[in-house]
This record gives sequence, structure tokens and C-alpha cells, in this order.
Amino acid sequence: MKPVTSFGIVAFKKSDKVRFTLDRILAWSEQSGKPVFFHPALASYIRNAAYVCATEAELLVKSEALVSVGGDGTFLSTVHLSHFSGKPVIGVNTGGLGFLTDIGPETLEQDLDRIAQGDFTTFVRMLLEARVLRDGAEIKVMRALNDIFINRCDKPKLMSVKAWSGDQYISEFVADGLIVASPSGSTAYSLAAGGPIVHPRVKALLLTPICPHSLTERPLILPCDLPVRILMSQDNAEMVLSADGIDNMRLKTGDEVIVTYCGDQTNLVQLSGRSYFDLLRSKLGWGKDHKAGEVTDA
Repeated sequence: MKPVTSFGIVAFKKSDKVRFTLDRILAWSEQSGKPVFFHPALASYIRNAAYVCATEAELLVKSEALVSVGGDGTFLSTVHLSHFSGKPVIGVNTGGLGFLTDIGPETLEQDLDRIAQGDFTTFVRMLLEARVLRDGAEIKVMRALNDIFINRCDKPKLMSVKAWSGDQYISEFVADGLIVASPSGSTAYSLAAGGPIVHPRVKALLLTPICPHSLTERPLILPCDLPVRILMSQDNAEMVLSADGIDNMRLKTGDEVIVTYCGDQTNLVQLSGRSYFDLLRSKLGWGKDHKAGEVTDA
């Protein structure tokens, strides 16, 4: 890959672990001569104000790649900040599971050296787009890497929505909410709601009801070449539509949400050579209950 000559650093969680990581990045920059620029929210964390950008727009202009310091939530916020452009996004995991963050703090400086030299690859993840129609007119467009979901808010009342795959009616879901996830998002909110894990190379849309009133309403894996159309079908609890938990709006009865596959995000940086199943074993603890030597690779 092309060497990266400048880095924009993004973090939102205020913790000692994040602060220590930011200090290491700044020290690496001063030693290596590679310029780094920090998100405006980090002004109180950085000892030299000259390194801090005044706006997010300035950060994007000055940096060739973005470095997310935190967990998957920070990573998703960084992808949204980049407007799903071609700018490489690097995840440094200082959070919990970290399915999207590829760099651990233990190898931070060596990994930044590799990226600066162009010694990295990018991986492909499919994107979702949601169009919101009200009275037949489009009022909002959202994009997401992980999921588009509708959830109740304010009141502990079930919501009711009807769903279609293309022109084919699926069902009316009475539930706390409904998730349309990409394969990347299959290990996020959808998994917590009982959805399946889907390999990220599979092109599919996952439809997962959240705490459905009927226990027979189960998650579905749908073809990605057909849109998922969701209709707010009756008087509901207050509802919110969200893209990756970042871009949000309130919905009204009668609104339609049309979720489609809208292409691939190909600028997410990967340094490790681990497979997706290596990642699942590591993050989900698969096989840890087995005694050493009981299970070996074929």
C-alpha cells in the first residue's frame, strides 16, 4: 500500500488508558518525524496545542489516515467522521472486545512504523444505506458499517413494524426493536439480540427482532440484492432510527425505512494475518474450556 505521511488521531473516551496511548502516539511522532494531528475533543489531553485541530474538517484535510483510539464504538465514529471516504482508518484497541480494531497497545509504535511505510493491507466490509420516507417524500439518508436499527424510546411499550424483502412481505414484528445488520454487524447489536454470526465475506442482510413478543419470530438472513422495507404500521411507542448508534432520528407512524446494500468500505486497515475465525476464538473465548492438547488444528 501507499506509505502514510500524516495521521489524524481520534478518541472520545476519557480514561487513563486512552491518555497513555495518546502520549505514546505523540512521542512516536516526535521521534519518527511523522506528523500527527489530534481531534478537537482531545485539546485537554495534548500538552502542545499546535498538534490539536480546531475542527474535524481541518483534521480530515491534514491527515492521510485516521487512527481510532478506543473500542469498536470509537472506530465506528471515526468511519462516520471520514464520511465513508477512501481515507484509511486504523483501530487501536483500548476498549473491550474490539472486533474492528486491529492494533493492540503492546505493538503500537511498531505498527505505526509499518503503516507509515505502507506495510499494511485493507479489508472489505459491506455498507448499508437507509432511506427514510415520510408521506412519500425522502427526508433522510443514513449510512452504516454495522447496522441500521429501529428501537423504542421514552416509553416501555412494544413497537409494531411490518417488513418486506424486495416485494415479498415477511411479517409484522411486535418487539422492542428491529435490527438490519451487515455481516460486520453480526457480532455487534444483532449478536446481543440473538442473531447469527455471519462471515464478513458473505453478502447478506440480517434481520433481527429485539425481544419479540412472539418467541417464534427468529432472525433472518436475507439476500443483499433486495431492499428491506420497514413500515411503521400503527400507533407505536416513540421510535428512533439509528445508523451504527451514531446518526439518529425520531420516526413517526406511517414512516417507511428502506435499507439497501450500497457498496463496500475497503479502507479499513489490517496488519495482523489472523483469520476471521482466529478473531472469533480470541474475542469470544471459543475453545478456552478445553484442556490443552485436546483440540488441535486439522
